[in-house]
Amino acid sequence: MNMIKIIPSVFNADLLNLRDDIVFLEKNHMDILHIDMMDGNYVPNIAFGPDQIKRIKENTSMKIDVHLMVARPEKIIDRVIDAGADFISIHYESTLHAHEVVKNIKNKGVRAGIALNPATPPAVLKYMIEDIDFVLLMSINPGHWNQQFIDNIYGKIKETKELIDNRMVEIEIDGRMDPNRIKKASNIGASMFVVGSYLFDGDKKENILKLQKILK
Repeated sequence: MNMIKIIPSVFNADLLNLRDDIVFLEKNHMDILHIDMMDGNYVPNIAFGPDQIKRIKENTSMKIDVHLMVARPEKIIDRVIDAGADFISIHYESTLHAHEVVKNIKNKGVRAGIALNPATPPAVLKYMIEDIDFVLLMSINPGHWNQQFIDNIYGKIKETKELIDNRMVEIEIDGRMDPNRIKKASNIGASMFVVGSYLFDGDKKENILKLQKILK
């Protein structure tokens, strides 16, 4: 069983005081920071390009987990790698050449993942599961604010875990995660959890303590 990883999302942090939020996360022993890159094409929103990722990387000791919500990610991958990404996930639905993009990421020494939208079945990964490091399952529809949590994620985790079998591939969940959902998902095979609104909305000091209890 993989160790549970809580991964705060920059998208929900206070962008006017981002340095303060990064320091807060580091002081509370967070090891990985999630950054959503959106192009306004694959998803409606626009957020964080390679230059912003590079600046964040230069100002934190946390590893950087970049979720590319962009059309044709192969056109931007090299810049994201050069910006300092440690993990990169691309959407299966965003390119005709997902396998080739994954191999390019791995050849540069970066951990490569495939993200699946809520309606995309894990079975699409059958012939490339050997070549990826993690599968990112969306528990909301990507690229929108205030999306509702999609409960069938738990069945999808089980399907993905069966597909992975005994391979060294982790399952990451992104979308409206809270301590109860993390506990339930971790019990059936997920180990990486992106946390955004739960952490940063309200009292983040209190919220991060609740998240840390899961790690003990």
